[in-house]
Amino acid sequence: MHKFFLKILLAISLLVATNSCSNDFDEWGYVNFYIEPDTTEYFYLNEGNRGWEYFEGGNRGIIVFRNSHYDFMAYERSCVTKGCKGRLEVDTSNNVIITCPKCKGKWLGFDGSPIESSTSTRMLYAYCAYYDGWRLYVRNCSGY
Repeated sequence: MHKFFLKILLAISLLVATNSCSNDFDEWGYVNFYIEPDTTEYFYLNEGNRGWEYFEGGNRGIIVFRNSHYDFMAYERSCVTKGCKGRLEVDTSNNVIITCPKCKGKWLGFDGSPIESSTSTRMLYAYCAYYDGWRLYVRNCSGY
C-alpha cells in the first residue's frame, strides 16, 4: 500500500513539474534592428547615461533601457502575467519601473524582474541587446 501512494505522489510531482516549467508565453515577435543611441534622435535614451525609449517591433513594441553607458536591456511590451493581454509602459514618475495598466504588474527596467508588490511572478521577455560603442543591435536571442 505504501508503494502505491509513493508512485501516485511521484506521478503527481512529475505532472506538476512538467506543466510548471512549460513556456506558455508566446507574445513575442521577430526583432532585428539597430540604432545609434548616442545621437540626438534618442534624447530620452541618453538622460545622464540612463533612460529609455519605445520602439516598433516584436508583438506590441519594444522598450529599450540604458542601464549605463555600455549596458542596454530590450524588452517586449506584451505583459507576461498569465492571462493578461496588456501593453507595458514605463512609469514616467521614476523612469525605472515598467508597469502594466491592465493587470497592475510591475517590473524593474534594469533586469526585468517583478517587483514584490507585482501581480506577476515572471520576468519580462528580453531581446538580446549588443552595443559596440557606436550602434546598439536588438534581436531575438534564439531562433524564431
